[in-house]
Amino acid sequence: MTRYATLAFAALLALGAAAQTEPPLAVDVRWGDVPVQAALQVDLSARKHLAIPELPSAPQLDGDLGDEAWDHAARTDTWMVNTARTDTWMVNTGERPAPVQTTAWLGIHGGTLFVGARADEPNVGGILATVTEDGGPAWSDDCIELFVDGNLDLQSARQLVINSAGAVTALDNGPGDWRVAVARATRVGEDAWFAEFALPVAGLGLTGTDFGINICRERRAAGGTELSCWSPTGGGFHQPGRFGLASLPGGYLRGFAIGTGMLGHNELSITIENPDDRPRSLGTRLTWWQGDDIALERALGPYALEPGEAREVTFGYDIAMAGEPVQLEMAVLDETGKVLARQEVSQGVVDVLDMAAGRSVLVVGEGTMFARATLRITDDLLARSRLIIALFRRSDMALVARSEFAPPGGSAVRAELSLPDLEPGDYSLHVVLKSGDGDDARRIAEEKAMLHVLAPVE
Repeated sequence: MTRYATLAFAALLALGAAAQTEPPLAVDVRWGDVPVQAALQVDLSARKHLAIPELPSAPQLDGDLGDEAWDHAARTDTWMVNTARTDTWMVNTGERPAPVQTTAWLGIHGGTLFVGARADEPNVGGILATVTEDGGPAWSDDCIELFVDGNLDLQSARQLVINSAGAVTALDNGPGDWRVAVARATRVGEDAWFAEFALPVAGLGLTGTDFGINICRERRAAGGTELSCWSPTGGGFHQPGRFGLASLPGGYLRGFAIGTGMLGHNELSITIENPDDRPRSLGTRLTWWQGDDIALERALGPYALEPGEAREVTFGYDIAMAGEPVQLEMAVLDETGKVLARQEVSQGVVDVLDMAAGRSVLVVGEGTMFARATLRITDDLLARSRLIIALFRRSDMALVARSEFAPPGGSAVRAELSLPDLEPGDYSLHVVLKSGDGDDARRIAEEKAMLHVLAPVE
C-alpha cells in the first residue's frame, strides 16, 4: 500500500469514528430543495406505436409495393419535419407535418422483418443517388433510414440506410459491429420513389417483444436537405429517447415505465395483456442486479385475464450502489411458470452527490468559507442517512475539523464553515454521505475539493 493510500485509509477511519474530538467545522447549515434531474426514464405511454403483425406471406421485393402481403402490414401515419439544412446552416423548423410525405409499411414473416416505403417526390429529376455500393455514405443521398433501439436503453441504436439506388449501409451506434444481410429493391416512379427491404429479426439486437423504432428520411431532391421522421426527434435522427415503440406479434408484455434511477427504493410498472382467445392466468416477475452482484427477484400474481384484457402491475426494487447501471429483466409467465414474454433494459443511476467549495485559495487567518452539496437519493434512503463535512491536512491526511448531521429533508445543503487556525499548505475538504448507524453505516458517496492556504504577505 502506498503512503498516500495508507493516509487516505486512515482518513476514512477518522470519518467513521463514533466520537468527535475535532472542532466543529459547519456552524450554519441550511437545507432546501432544488430540482434534481432523474436518470433517463423509460415511459412508453406517450410514444407513437406500431404493432408489427405476422404477414400471411413474404412480400416480393421488386420496388413495386403492389404485393398483397403489404395490405396486412402495419402502416405509419403522418411524418413530421425535423430540421431543414443547407451546406452552411441547420434550423429546427418545429414539429409540423412534412410538406412532402413518406409512408412506411412493416411486417414479420418467417423470422424476417419486411419494410416497404413510399417517398413522395414532386421533383423526381432532382433525386440524388451518388452512392451505388453497399457500405458507402448512403445518407448523403435521398434515402430512408431505419433505427432500432433493441434493448430500449434510450442511448444506442442500430441504423440501416437505403438510398434510391438501392445502396445499403448498416451502422451500429452502440458498442459492437453490426453486420447484417439485407435483401432489397428500389424504384423511382413519376411522383415518388420506392424502397423494399428485408432483414432477419434475430439481427436487430432485441431483448424483448417491445423495442424502440424510428423511420426517417433525408430529402435532397429540391436542393438543401429536408429531414423528416415518423416519430419526430426535434433535431438529429439519432435520439433513441424520442423513438417510437414497436411490438412483435403475440406479446403479453405491452409496456413499462421504470423508476427515477436514484439510490434507494424505486418502482417499475408493467402492463400485461392476454392476446389469446381464451382466459389466461398470467404471472409476472422482476429480476434486477448491478454489475457482478447477486440478482434479486420479485414475483407478483398470477392474475386472471379475459381475452384482450390488460392489467398494470407495479414492482418495487432497490438500487444499492452508484457507478453501475441497474439491469432490469421483466417477464410474463404462464400457469406452469414458462416465460411467455420478457424484456430487459439497462437503467443508468443518477450521480448521487455534487459539492462545490466557495474558495480554493485562502490566506492564513481567513476563518470562514462556505460549501454547497446536492444529494440525489430517494426520500426513504435520505431519512436513514447522515452527511459529514471534514477538513484534512494533505501532507499526512490528519483530520483538522469535522461536522456530522442528519439531513432534515430537502436535496440541497449550504454550510457556512468555521475554519480553525490553519498553517500554510494544502488541505482537502470532503463531503461524505453515509447510510445507517454505528458499525452498520456504509459510505454512499464522497466528493472533495482542494484548498490551498497561503502565508500572509509581509
